[in-house]
Amino acid sequence: MPPTAHHFTPAYPLHEPQHSFRSKQYAPPRKRKRLTDPDDESDDSDTHLDPLEPSVQSHDINDPYRVAGWPENFPLPGSSFPHAPAVKPKTRQPSSNNLQKELAALKPPLYVPPPGEQDTTSSLRRHHLSVLTTVLHTSLLKHDFVRAGRAWGMILRTDILGRPLDVRTHGRWGIGAEILMRKFSCGKTHQDQPRNASTISDEGFEAAKDYYERLILQFPYQKTNPHAISSLTFYPAMFGLCIYEIQQRCKSAIGCVQNTPSDVDNSDSDLALSSDPDEEISAIKHSELESAASLAARMDELMLSPPFDTIPSLLQLRASVALWLVDLYTTTAKTDDDDDDDENKERVSAERARAKKCLDRMKAAGVTAPAMIVDVLD
Repeated sequence: MPPTAHHFTPAYPLHEPQHSFRSKQYAPPRKRKRLTDPDDESDDSDTHLDPLEPSVQSHDINDPYRVAGWPENFPLPGSSFPHAPAVKPKTRQPSSNNLQKELAALKPPLYVPPPGEQDTTSSLRRHHLSVLTTVLHTSLLKHDFVRAGRAWGMILRTDILGRPLDVRTHGRWGIGAEILMRKFSCGKTHQDQPRNASTISDEGFEAAKDYYERLILQFPYQKTNPHAISSLTFYPAMFGLCIYEIQQRCKSAIGCVQNTPSDVDNSDSDLALSSDPDEEISAIKHSELESAASLAARMDELMLSPPFDTIPSLLQLRASVALWLVDLYTTTAKTDDDDDDDENKERVSAERARAKKCLDRMKAAGVTAPAMIVDVLD
């Protein structure tokens, strides 16, 4: 039996009849559905213009509150709910700059290392750096300063995340100066005396001083980053090294004079002027005085301009050098003439005034001066 027309008739009614655009323009306007009032007896035949629209309303589907799962007896959360989702309060995350400022304001302050120094990810280069650091400290414990210098140089040439390591971090700058001083200390002095553990050669002093000079030029003081390690840190270390060099050279020369027999010719000695031990020691003291005065003049020239004139470490070091000069002037005045004696007294008073001035600046900066210096000046 061939299919008839009722086989192709849809079993469900169409919700919207198909109309052309022209027929839609000239179609009569449809009235909006009004809620039925039981007291209203007016004709509601115009509420359902379309006979295919269902006459029963579904409250469960048409109620947006029930669809959204929000009971009607609770206040709305706002933000056009239920037509838009409720807005959750956003928690403000602290920025990295504010966090670094808060850490730097602590006492003692904490500083976040640069990105190249943070151990955030493990890599082959970081493992290589840790191995080199272990070799460095092991060599220092064994007093193998030559191998420690090689490991330290390889550490400085290591790049992490495309950035070279900063020599100022983790105290590497101090380790470098110590290695340069100690690795030239093998052997004997120019007086052919065996070296002990605290003796440093002239080559070591010169290498360390040249190293500090390079650091001062490479990392000058910057007002934008006042807490960074800069020349304010390197100058006191270099001046302290110069003081140690002068004292060691003079002690070594005096010890050589005292341990040398009187019948031995000392004409090859740098500081010896005659065969009399007292005159030789006096010449050594004068040489120490000249070196200390030259160092004090360099410190005074540096401390004429800020911020070096208010650094507590430099002020304390300059006060100590002033008292050292006072002792040297007093010692050398016993062997000088009367004219030189008067000149030494003026220099002694000038150095005492310099030391008191340094202590006054330290007190103005809120730093307590060492009790030993205060007692000497009092």
